[in-house]
Amino acid sequence: MSDNHILPKHSNNNTLFLRALCIFSLIITGFWVIIYIACSLGFNLIASSQEFSNAHLFSGFSALPMIGFSLLALTGIILMWKLKKHGFYLYFAAQFLLFNYPLLVFGTEHFDLNELFFSSVFILLFGINLRYMKN
Repeated sequence: MSDNHILPKHSNNNTLFLRALCIFSLIITGFWVIIYIACSLGFNLIASSQEFSNAHLFSGFSALPMIGFSLLALTGIILMWKLKKHGFYLYFAAQFLLFNYPLLVFGTEHFDLNELFFSSVFILLFGINLRYMKN
C-alpha cells in the first residue's frame, strides 16, 4: 500500500535549502541592523573600508531609514521561514530600498557593485524557492 497521499506538498528536502538561506540572511541582516544602530548612536564599529562604504555614511537620524529597511528585510525573512510568499515580496521591497536609498540621498559616487550583486543573488535564490511557499 502506497503512502503517497499522506506526504505533505513540500518535503523537508525541498525547504531545507530555503531554511538555510533564511538563517544566513538573518545573520547578515542582523549584522547590518547592529551596524546601523551603532552608527545612529555615533559609534563606528567598522573601519572606513571600500567593502562597507555605505555604512559609515549614516550617522544620527540619517541611519533611521536604513534601520527601518533592514527590519523590514528581517520581517520578510522570518515570514519566508514560515513559508509565507508575502515574505519574499517584503524582502524584495526592503532590499530595493536598502540599495536605492543611499543612491538617492548621497548620489551615485557611493554606488556599490558588490552590494548590488549579493542582493540580486539572494533575491534570485529566494525567488527560485518561492514555489515552496504558501500564500
